[in-house]
Amino acid sequence: MDSKTAFAAVAHCAVYADLETSDMELTAFVNELTARHPYKTMEKAEWDSLIDELWDRRRKDGSGILLAEATIALSLEQRLTAFAVACKIVASDGEINDDEAGFLINLAETIGLTREAVTGIVTTMKVLCREVLP
Repeated sequence: MDSKTAFAAVAHCAVYADLETSDMELTAFVNELTARHPYKTMEKAEWDSLIDELWDRRRKDGSGILLAEATIALSLEQRLTAFAVACKIVASDGEINDDEAGFLINLAETIGLTREAVTGIVTTMKVLCREVLP
């Protein structure tokens, strides 16, 4: 797996971290990737092919295997950025539910982040998503 596919795979799996995929999560996925090189210069056919490949691989192998393969293809810096993007995607609909938090914790362990670091990041993301004004 090349790094372009691997980075997108992490973001793709974040969208489907739970059974309640929202339009906001799908939009966040597209926005996060298309704001970055090389995705922002991809032709529609190449983008569609990448998305189809990710969809097929996740359905066939599952998120765990796809993420394990993806993280091997990424440098530490790329993995950390992919983790941050995954956090933004799961938080984009205004909440991080238990399935999404579990996904982030598993992703962080796969990447090699400490459990304490992940707990802090997930807690912060939950605080950022909380509705506090009437």
